[in-house]
Amino acid sequence: MALLLEARPRTKAKMVNTILQNNAAPKPFSGAPSAGYLEAVHRQGAGLLRIDRAILSTTVVEPGKLSLGESQEGPSEQELIIENNSRDWLTYKLSHTPALATGPNTFTPSFLPGFATVTFSESEVEVPPRSEKFVRATITPDPALPDHSIYGGYIVVTSETGEIVRVPYARFKGDYQSIQVLAPTPAGFPWLARLVIGQGYFNQPAGGTFTMLGPDIPFILVHLDHQSRRLLTEVFDANTGKSWHKAEDDSFLPRNSTATSFFAIPWNGTTFRGKKTDVLPNGSYIIKLTIRKALGSEEDLETWTSPVITIARP
Repeated sequence: MALLLEARPRTKAKMVNTILQNNAAPKPFSGAPSAGYLEAVHRQGAGLLRIDRAILSTTVVEPGKLSLGESQEGPSEQELIIENNSRDWLTYKLSHTPALATGPNTFTPSFLPGFATVTFSESEVEVPPRSEKFVRATITPDPALPDHSIYGGYIVVTSETGEIVRVPYARFKGDYQSIQVLAPTPAGFPWLARLVIGQGYFNQPAGGTFTMLGPDIPFILVHLDHQSRRLLTEVFDANTGKSWHKAEDDSFLPRNSTATSFFAIPWNGTTFRGKKTDVLPNGSYIIKLTIRKALGSEEDLETWTSPVITIARP
């Protein structure tokens, strides 16, 4: 950046990233460099920085990158600005270079050649000196690419002088909120569990009675297969359905580290509402677990209800 600003001191700060991205060089797939594929955009970004090209470049394409989000609504139409900062009329050709996709499993993703297609409102444009022109690019995912994959590539703008600038793009295939957070696991989580010191957790599918002394408290064992916006546990009377409010309320949770690991959420027999804490009397209760999905609305939820928990303090 220092070299770029030294050579071009009038460059606006907000344009530095765009110029560097435009002139970066995407690199081949690291797993098989001779296979002819480019490394996934969401792994390498715009590519290897080329400060010499950035300094000498007379063309800027904005925006410098396209973060396209989800694709459940179909093709994405984007507007690009081609800016000619030279003293000559220049003709530019527009093209597309795809990169590898990854997916669809978030724990063991595969590299996939499911390339998107890109069409342009004009495949060739002429831009006067010190001027700019708008073009539209329509990016359509490969219908054969599995949902929950991430795909991308590079929009390429080539000047008649041989100068090449690129705009990287990346997008998620399908509906992001369709990723299941409480996904099935071999162990069958979530569990109502009892902790036996020195032996581990034991599933209580028929419910359990707890004295609430020492480690004899209920645990909710949950596997999160994906990040979640919110994890909420609420306690209800098992017989009347009366709400005893919240036992746990966490935001922005990570997923579990492996496809079979879990989080253990203890419950000590108390609940809260605002700043008030209640100690629940002996009795029978259920816990309702609610997951709000990443970037999801109040309707993007997954729920699970525990077996009956009986509190029997001596």
